[in-house]
Order: sequence, then structure tokens, then C-alpha cells
Amino acid sequence: MSEHTYRQSHHTSTTSAHAARTAEVEAAFLLPHLEPDYRILDIGCGPGSITRGLARYVQDGHVTGIDLSEQVLIQAREGVSTSGSGSNVTFELGNVLDGLNYPDSSFDVVYCNQTLLHIPDPVKTLKEMRRVCKPGGMIAAREADMPFHWYPYNRGLQLWDRYLYSTIFGNEDGREHPMNLPHSKAYRGGSLLHVWAREAGFDPEKMQKGVGSQGYTTRQQRDWFVDTYSKRLENEDTRRRMKDCGASAEESKEMLRGLEAWGRDVDGWMSMLHGELIARV
Repeated sequence: MSEHTYRQSHHTSTTSAHAARTAEVEAAFLLPHLEPDYRILDIGCGPGSITRGLARYVQDGHVTGIDLSEQVLIQAREGVSTSGSGSNVTFELGNVLDGLNYPDSSFDVVYCNQTLLHIPDPVKTLKEMRRVCKPGGMIAAREADMPFHWYPYNRGLQLWDRYLYSTIFGNEDGREHPMNLPHSKAYRGGSLLHVWAREAGFDPEKMQKGVGSQGYTTRQQRDWFVDTYSKRLENEDTRRRMKDCGASAEESKEMLRGLEAWGRDVDGWMSMLHGELIARV
């Protein structure tokens, strides 16, 4: 997996949303299982907010965050210095599909969040995660199911779903709406976590399968979402990637108008469904 297989930009217009993620939300299903001396590997750590959060729960242990982009790792390391995080967290360049630079059985927990859905071979990834996990340890993952659920579902948001889906998964030329695809292709990520894990050799009887959700329902939440994702839509790199998937200039404008209209609507509502998995080694 090269950096170019990650189809979303590492520009701050994208990573600012990632930096708002916390261990208390994104790893809530994992936190009760942690011990203070655990060694944790966070794959696809991005700007590192979850990584730093996990470090607070293993103060006698250590958390290593890896990503394939040096650009985003700079942001992660800056986050350590500005947040006053402890000395038990480090960030390193790493590519899971090329093979991790760690010996077998190195970590008590190997974790990822919103990472497997961006990787072209999630089964191979899970096998490599298992290799570096200690016997008796845990693989933990949280992945969104796409597309998202909106009300009202205006034309701009329909286009947003289509082209966001296409930039991530490379679905034809972007003209096929994901909701018109068979279920096995339309929904990608969370609902397939346990399937990928079984195909990677994990015992289904040793899996803890769960479901999480995230909603944007209040005016304040909608305002944050619109502000964050409008900047992403206005970013030149995002526009280019959507254009490559078939989005016209007018459709790009319509996506932005639709997002803003949804944000202003008193009935505006959006939810994301997440699959959550702990698989014991």
C-alpha cells in the first residue's frame, strides 16, 4: 500500500476532522479491556489524537502510532508537544501491507480506527496485525459503514455520498450511486469487520462483535460538521480527486450547497453506523 492508495487528502482540511476523534469515543469498546502495562500499536493513526488518548490508559505501558504519511505524522508529533502528552507515546512511519517493522508477538493490543476501509486488502492487513500481536492479546478495530444516513436527503448530499464513496473505494467512475449496488458492495467497512477477521484466520468464537453510532442532530453539531466538511469540499486536492471520479464543477458546487442547506435545516439529522470488533489471538 503506497501513500497514494489513501484516496483522501492529508491536508489539514481533512485531518482536522480526524484530530477531533478521541479514545473515549472511538475506542470505548476497547478501554475496559486495557491493563496499565499494555503495549499498543495504533495502525493508521493519522494526526494521533486517539493514540495520545490511549496512552493515558496504559501509563505503565506504551502506545506506538504508525501511518504511511510523514505529512500526517508531523501533525501527530506536534500534537504531543502542544498537548503535554506523556513520554509513553511515539509515532513512526509504517506500512502494514508492506510488512510491519516489528518482531512477532510485540504488542498486547493492535488497534485501528477508520483504517481498514481505506486499505485494498483488509484481510492481509489483519493477518499482519495478528502476527505482531502477543498470544492472548487482542486485535481491535472500529470502522464506519458507508454510505451515511441523512435527513433531509437533498440532491447535494446524494452527490456527496456518491463521490465520497467513490474517492475511497474507487467505484467505477463515480456515476453509480452506492445505494443502488448489492449490499455486499454498497456497504463497506464496519459490517464486514468480522468477515475479514474470519478470513484472516481469527476464531469466530473468540470475537466480540459490536455496533457503535455517531450522530449530528443538534444545530451546534451540524454547524461543526458543515464547517469541517465544507473546507474539505473546497480543498483543491479533494476537488481533483472527486473530478477524477466523474464529478463536474457544477456538481461540486451542488454538494457544497446541499451540505450547507442541511446544516441550516431545523430537521437536519445525520448518523454514521460503526462496526466494532475485538478478536482474541
